[in-house]
Amino acid sequence: MSKLVIFDLDDTLLCTDSEFHFTKYIVKKGMLDKDFYFEKIKAFDKDYRSGNLNFKDYMRFLLYPLIGKNKNEVDLLVTSFINSSKDILIDDLTFELLEKHKKDDVLIASGALDFIVKGFANYFGVEEFLGTKTEFVEDKVTGETIGEPNFDKGKLVHVSEWCKKKNVNLENATFYTDSIHDLPLVEKCKNSIVVSPDERLKKHAENNNLQIINR
Repeated sequence: MSKLVIFDLDDTLLCTDSEFHFTKYIVKKGMLDKDFYFEKIKAFDKDYRSGNLNFKDYMRFLLYPLIGKNKNEVDLLVTSFINSSKDILIDDLTFELLEKHKKDDVLIASGALDFIVKGFANYFGVEEFLGTKTEFVEDKVTGETIGEPNFDKGKLVHVSEWCKKKNVNLENATFYTDSIHDLPLVEKCKNSIVVSPDERLKKHAENNNLQIINR
C-alpha cells in the first residue's frame, strides 16, 4: 500500500536553493542588473537568517524580471534553467530519495514560486506539487503572488487543504525538510525526517528523536 511522502524542495530534495540559482541565471541572461541583484539578495538573506524576512517583498524581487512574460515563456525559461544548472542543484541524495519512494504518493511542497516547483516536479516525474502561487493576468506575470505564501504556517495550511481534497491523512505522511520554517508541518507529520538541517531544526530533531540525514 502506498503512503504519502512530502518533500520540501530547496536544500532538501535539491542540494541547494533553486530560487537563488534561478535568479543568478536571470542575471547571466541579462534580465536583471548584477549589482542590484547582489545588493538585494544580501539584504534578503540577512533578514531570512534573523527571522525577519518579508516573504511577499522577496517574491516581488524574484518576479520583477519576469513581469509581462506569459506562462509558456516562463515555463521555457525554467526548463532551460534546470537543464543548464542541474549538476549544481541535484546530487546523489536527490535520486536516492526519489528511488526510495518511487512506489509512494509523492508531493513536493515548497515555498518557492510555483512555476519553479512545477519545473522540478516535471523533471523528476512527480505529478503533485505546491508552491507560492504566481499571479498571471491575461496570461502575463504581474509581479505579485496570490494568497498566502506556501511558507512556514502557510505551507501547513496549503498541504492540509491538499490532503483534504485527496482524502489523505496528513499525520501519517513522511515529510522531508531542512528548515526550521517548516516546523509547523514537521510537528504535524508523525514521520518527519530532516536533511542537513539548520541549527534550530537540528536541535528540535535531536530533542524529538527525529531521523537526521546529512548530505
